[in-house]
Amino acid sequence: MLPKKIIANKVNEETAREYLFKRFSKFGISDIRIEKTPLGMKIVIRTPKPGAIITRANQVLKESSKELGEYFKQESPRIEVENSYNPNLDPAVVADSIAFKIAKYGPMKYKVVAHKAMDSIMDAGAKGVEIEVGGVIKERAAHFKFRPIGSVMPKTGQVEFFGVRTAKKQLVLKRGSIGIKVTIVVPTETIGGIKINDGRESERSGDGAPEDEHKEDARASTS
Repeated sequence: MLPKKIIANKVNEETAREYLFKRFSKFGISDIRIEKTPLGMKIVIRTPKPGAIITRANQVLKESSKELGEYFKQESPRIEVENSYNPNLDPAVVADSIAFKIAKYGPMKYKVVAHKAMDSIMDAGAKGVEIEVGGVIKERAAHFKFRPIGSVMPKTGQVEFFGVRTAKKQLVLKRGSIGIKVTIVVPTETIGGIKINDGRESERSGDGAPEDEHKEDARASTS
């Protein structure tokens, strides 16, 4: 009975996320986190435009909270809005932007849109980026992958340790669906929780001898 309840809760959470993504997609949603607290359910929306949602869509926030409360058959959840990091380093925001531009300018402009997105991502300080576009792009289904020269893209192991973030977006057009996948290697000073510094443990120069030993040598030379 317990596994069924866990699965049902996960399905409900994903349904709530999809509902909120659709209602606030025009603001560029980075992530939606659902938490259960002693005071009830809390939903946190991360976006590069928190002020826009709070000022321009405050009524929509209230309506969404009420409708989700009815859906979950409980008290309306508290919805909070948080600022996300640089939108050009957020794969979810970039994927939304690519989908919007392809829908606006047409599927045949996918190359221009992808290359401009990669330039913005690398200019923001990313170590690597890969954009995949697949689906009914031309006369028939096709799949294309874009990666700039010099881009670093870990593919094996626990890639999240290297700051690899991925997001997917599906764009539905009259001629068919187009899938968009954005992978970004964000700047990070740690790998697996261990601080790195160009392969060195610290910036201190020297021959590796203890600092006290050098002080003793200095006193000996002056005596």
